[in-house]
Amino acid sequence: MPQVIATPHIAGSTREAQELVGTETATAVRDFLKDGIIRNAVNFPSLSLEEYKRLQPYLMLAERLGSLLGQMGEARTQAIGVRYYGELATTTNEILGSAVLVGLFRPMLSTSITPVNARVIAAARGVELVESRSTRPRRFTNLISVKLQTNSGERWVEGTAFENGSLRLVQLGGVDIEAPLEGTLLLISNRDQPGVIGEVGSILGRYGVNIANFALGRGPDGAVGVVNIDEDADGSTNGSITEQALQEIRAVPAIRSASRVRL
Repeated sequence: MPQVIATPHIAGSTREAQELVGTETATAVRDFLKDGIIRNAVNFPSLSLEEYKRLQPYLMLAERLGSLLGQMGEARTQAIGVRYYGELATTTNEILGSAVLVGLFRPMLSTSITPVNARVIAAARGVELVESRSTRPRRFTNLISVKLQTNSGERWVEGTAFENGSLRLVQLGGVDIEAPLEGTLLLISNRDQPGVIGEVGSILGRYGVNIANFALGRGPDGAVGVVNIDEDADGSTNGSITEQALQEIRAVPAIRSASRVRL
């Protein structure tokens, strides 16, 4: 065809282009090692430094909420729903959904899981991730709500991050509560009746477990408690909630469930 002129496409094969590619690659690696910023990845959302810093406490919050749900008892995970409120509902937060999956699967998998491969691992295990946003006003500026669907029922938690960076669990099983989301936690669901707190405290005291914080919440169908425990950092059983202690707590007539969670 005489009206067509064809030229070779050399694109990135020129010396100038190769230099630019090398510079961009080195800059991307530097930014990740220095600040944790990932740019122009094909399998990970790109974030500016400002956006990453804004989301950083919520990344930790999302991962801990996922980890908490995954440690609330043995069950087969079927689906997980993540809903964002407040300012988090006005932006794209794919990375937060991935962080929830990291927290959920990390305690149960021997293979490495990161925000980069978390969605692939979830899909391979048949776990559906559904993300949504709501403009409904809540008590907190930003809020992450996570519901886990399992073969034994639904688990539901909500959390937020304060301006000083502290993370808080603000809802457990549909009951409002406020407890630090860190360290070792004892999660309790019980009938709302006198004497439960005393019985739980007595059992923990017999096992030498020191209570750092005891948060309570009451709902129409019962009460919940979150006990923050001071555990030895060396991993010994001194001051830890042992399986025997858990069994004794579960044997209290008013207790419906009790779980130990390590974040």
